[in-house]
Amino acid sequence: MDLRQLRYFNTIVQEMSYSKAAKLLHISQPSLSNAIMKLEKEIDSRLLERNTRGIELTEAGALFYSRSQDLLRRFNNMQVELEEMKQVGSGTISIGLIESFKYWFPKIIRTFKHDHPTIHLEVREILGEEHVIDSLNQYQVHFTITNQPINHAEITATPLYKENFMLLVHKDDDLNEKDSVTLQDLKEKEMIISTSGFQTRDDILGAFKNELVTPNIRYEIERLETACSLVDEGLGFTILPESYIKSVATRNTAILEINSMFLERTVYMAYLTDRYLPVSVCKLVNEIESFFKSKQ
Repeated sequence: MDLRQLRYFNTIVQEMSYSKAAKLLHISQPSLSNAIMKLEKEIDSRLLERNTRGIELTEAGALFYSRSQDLLRRFNNMQVELEEMKQVGSGTISIGLIESFKYWFPKIIRTFKHDHPTIHLEVREILGEEHVIDSLNQYQVHFTITNQPINHAEITATPLYKENFMLLVHKDDDLNEKDSVTLQDLKEKEMIISTSGFQTRDDILGAFKNELVTPNIRYEIERLETACSLVDEGLGFTILPESYIKSVATRNTAILEINSMFLERTVYMAYLTDRYLPVSVCKLVNEIESFFKSKQ
């Protein structure tokens, strides 16, 4: 058994067609069929069944597919690591970030780029735990800044900082007249919040639940900037991380503190524990960690 056979098998499963897989692999269909027959003979297990509906995985085939995907991913990732070892002082650093990075990230990059002018930075917005884990496992990013409390055997998540959530309201909202705002004050007002699957939503709704308050959710959005636009038009209020909200307030909006011990979150830096990281990536990681340590 070799990597070529694994790639052949994986392509057939992904396409669920010998003919389509053969075209993608640029080989003849008989050659592809012979390769799979040889593979099945070597491992002494039937992997694929042909029937009137097309192709189906056997029980052994499903297990083999899962394991072979992991083997191919690790081999491809190893090739990336070997190539990065050659790129001393150059190459690309890929970073996954949450929306609130805009407040502090440019301050760090300004210094880093001065010291490493030939490094190319690739920044991706990656939200949701599943996407964070997948982007790291697939080597799409070297590390990611996330508010997800990642619990994964192969990933290290180091806390960078804690921050409060704050209230963004229209400047004409009567909440501006209060000396102190609580979650109880918000229960009748129209709320704008992230859709399901975002950690920010879970954190905020968790605070309402802990204080026994049911929010009046009227708008569910995917991007924080959309929430800010709705508030700017006087369509409701939203609750945002402190590091983000300070950079998005407009003349039509006001930022207020909320009197709640539950409206806090932790932001982490996450990376694959066993992945080789080039020297330039390690330096950037150290600079980010030092930036927040200096503020403690």
